[in-house]
Amino acid sequence: MPRKPTHLVALALAASVGLPASGCATPAADPPQTSAPRTTALETPVAPATESVDPETVSPDGAESASAAADNPGVRIQPATSALVEASPRPVSLDIPGTDITVKVIDVGVESDNEMEIPESFYEAGWYRYGPAPGAAAGNAVLAAHIDIGTEVMPFTQLKDVPPGTVITVGRENAEPVQYEVTDVRHEPKATLDTAEIFHRDGEHQLMIITCGGGWLADEDDYEDNVVLTASPL
Repeated sequence: MPRKPTHLVALALAASVGLPASGCATPAADPPQTSAPRTTALETPVAPATESVDPETVSPDGAESASAAADNPGVRIQPATSALVEASPRPVSLDIPGTDITVKVIDVGVESDNEMEIPESFYEAGWYRYGPAPGAAAGNAVLAAHIDIGTEVMPFTQLKDVPPGTVITVGRENAEPVQYEVTDVRHEPKATLDTAEIFHRDGEHQLMIITCGGGWLADEDDYEDNVVLTASPL
């Protein structure tokens, strides 16, 4: 059965601008910084925005406020990779023992509707490249992936059943793999998911893996919940 198109948690950018959900939607990602972008191996910055940004509408981490985003839909957020991301090798694989989740990891950014990009393949997870990477010193490394609708036989349908204590391995490009121990797996209603917590850029380092779960809401063409796995580094 073909899955519905796009995404994994539909919430609005920053404090909730009210963007619509579509299919298996991703969490609205903590946006890229609006400071002058730096060229790195992870991202070639876009051309400067043609519109000016009022500094009073920009939060300390560079994210536009919800009201500013709503009032100025033409203001373009310029990708800028943080020093945290630059210092850490990118993830390339994810292995969760006891499941079929042995998949490739690719780096992803932000969709035009301000939602985190999700790989089209059921056998790939996306790493949010504007946040910390697995193995970083601080903040949450966020991976997300699709599940299939109806059949529920694809790898990430098993994320909800991963028991605490499971050791996850993340392979990294030109670096040793890093391992994490699962501390929590929970269902969170999409309407109340705290994306500020998911995309936290400082504090204790964690790995967050997200997919869809719960009941299928035919009227909304989306799942009711997100499955959120949290793991701590070993």
